[in-house]
Amino acid sequence: MIARLLAVVAFAVTMTLAPPAHATALTVNSAPCAITGYYAPDPTHYGTFSCTANASGGTGSYSYRWTVFTWCCGDQYWASTQTITGNCAWGTVRIFTVYVTDSAGATASKGTSINCTHP
Repeated sequence: MIARLLAVVAFAVTMTLAPPAHATALTVNSAPCAITGYYAPDPTHYGTFSCTANASGGTGSYSYRWTVFTWCCGDQYWASTQTITGNCAWGTVRIFTVYVTDSAGATASKGTSINCTHP
């Protein structure tokens, strides 16, 4: 009886420690950005941008955290959705990093940037 109990406990510990066979590494495949609207080509006016993170692998659902920085204006702000949108002054560069976390706690990140110009 004790041997059977020890076998069950050993099996349970082994199953707890072993990662799921179907799990793959979490990866941020891309985070493309695009200018989505324009205003007058004047530094006092703005255009709009949009960036969307594309992740794969990992376990379960994803959560997102973006950081954005501009050299010109010192703007720094955050978002917690798969897509981030906002304004950018004409002629500036926005630098983005997206951090993706899966439901098991694995994380991955990707950096990108966009040059806010008028066509």
